[in-house]
Amino acid sequence: MIQELCDQIWANPKFQTVSERLELAWLRKELTNIDVEEDLQDACRLMKAAAILACSSNQQHRKAAFRSATCVYELFGASNLPFDQALRVVLGRLGNFPSLATRAEVESSGNLLPLALATEEAAFSETRKVTFTHQTIYLTDFQHDLWTSLVNKQRVAVAAPTSAGKSFILQNYLASVFEKQVSCTVVYVVPTRALIAQVADDLTAQFENFEGNKPEILTVPLDAEAPLPSRAIYVMTQERVQLALISHSDFSANIIIVDEAHTISDGSRGVLLQWVIDDLLSRHTASQILFASPTIRNLDVFGKLFGLEDVIEFTSVEPTVAQNFLIVSVTNASRGKITVSTAGDGTRKLAEVANIELKQTLASRIEKLLHVSAVLGMGQSNIVYANGPAEAEKIAVQLSDLFSNRATTPEQLALADLAREAIHPKFVLAECVKRGVAFHYANIPTQLRRAIETAVSAGHIDYLVCTSRLRKKAMPGLPVVILSV
Repeated sequence: MIQELCDQIWANPKFQTVSERLELAWLRKELTNIDVEEDLQDACRLMKAAAILACSSNQQHRKAAFRSATCVYELFGASNLPFDQALRVVLGRLGNFPSLATRAEVESSGNLLPLALATEEAAFSETRKVTFTHQTIYLTDFQHDLWTSLVNKQRVAVAAPTSAGKSFILQNYLASVFEKQVSCTVVYVVPTRALIAQVADDLTAQFENFEGNKPEILTVPLDAEAPLPSRAIYVMTQERVQLALISHSDFSANIIIVDEAHTISDGSRGVLLQWVIDDLLSRHTASQILFASPTIRNLDVFGKLFGLEDVIEFTSVEPTVAQNFLIVSVTNASRGKITVSTAGDGTRKLAEVANIELKQTLASRIEKLLHVSAVLGMGQSNIVYANGPAEAEKIAVQLSDLFSNRATTPEQLALADLAREAIHPKFVLAECVKRGVAFHYANIPTQLRRAIETAVSAGHIDYLVCTSRLRKKAMPGLPVVILSV
């Protein structure tokens, strides 16, 4: 019955029209900071439709429910109608319980729900609750399924974007393992040295308040003479794992995690990755293994490749964030007139959002990146991609000049001091970070690069100009605006 109702709503052209119109109105408001007059009754009807579509088994319906409900709430708030409670109902029916805490109004609205809806949420959330290390958390459907498979010691191949929260589940699962087991060795294989630092930092934070004997988190192979610890997590590239296997004949893993597992097809490094996994599995045939990749369709390839017949496959398509791809076209370069269009999450036809006059010349590529990001990205986190280190520095310096009236925070001053100490007293990065702007490329020392990444994640830097190198690294705290010309 409910699925038939969902199908009827989806087939209704009025739903599609109102949904697209209100989404465009919200984007227009976000880009121009101008309140857009929209029909409150249409918003109410759209929120009701979203609450029904959230019960659908059709992923397209569920994605539309998430986008429509979040759009209505962001556009109208909860001052006229209790859209905070309505959004909570939609998120609960989607099983997206972690998102309830992203808005204070939504998080506190649970006590205001009618009894029937509060009971519905409580019953469903109970099925998505897990308790470990003296804490209780509520998971999405995907996270709960993955968690259940991991705690049951199953081998898993999973394809999910960063926003699905698979890293969160992995880290908490490892914490639960070391809470229960006296000895355990985990090999966490990542494709780049940059990811070694990120994953090691995340795991260090995960075990910061761990009660009991914390596992050692190792990022380089131990010398052949050094004894292997009984409780350890090795976060390494395949090259470093190979060295560990060669140095220690008794080196083996209870748990193997292969991050960015699709890189197994990348030439010689992919061959080496396959070799180290084969070696680890031969040394401990009962090892639990997880292959993780952001997007891969043929998940069964991993089981076939390593002769494993018990690999369970997971693909996350459930919406957890609402992405909007915006296309900026210059209509008058001399006056800086631009047209912003949206493709939604990438599946829609282009629709015009707003016409904006920047009052800046936009003749060159640099001018476009500079002024478009300065205006559209104001108040957001931004990544601007440049063609090489020299161009990245140039854009960052010009951006910092535009923001010369910004006050400098203590965190920015500390980062500026680090830049001077690590490179040179007059290194231009030191002046840029005082205005919330930084640049990032391979030749910057590792310590300084990591400090920049941390500052971006913490919100102390809101404009990061970088080369394409950063595309291969998952930055904590997904940026709202990414610009590349």
